[in-house]
Amino acid sequence: MSVEQKDKRLTEFLENGKDWERKQTNIPGVFLIRLPQFRNRPACVGVELDILNRGGGGSRRRGIILRTTSELQQLMDVINNTKLLELTSSMEKVNPAQQSSSGANLDNEIFEI
Repeated sequence: MSVEQKDKRLTEFLENGKDWERKQTNIPGVFLIRLPQFRNRPACVGVELDILNRGGGGSRRRGIILRTTSELQQLMDVINNTKLLELTSSMEKVNPAQQSSSGANLDNEIFEI
């Protein structure tokens, strides 16, 4: 898909999508989300990182929502910190085992990146 086609689809999603609507992408765990207008910020399209594919559901829980490259870079800096890997390894040792979750129901349209 060309850059122009992606831009056009994103613009259509921004202009015609419903507030908080999610679109699945072809990248596992990565979704587009239409964020509603809030105070002085106009409505915008964001990226939601939700590797568990919870989809909000009734719990109103979301993944990590990013709106800018700067926010993504800050997240990458945190994720790439070796101490985070050490911490999660230690947590896995002490936490009870979890069942794998089945993904939330999403529309069949996949946004190609």
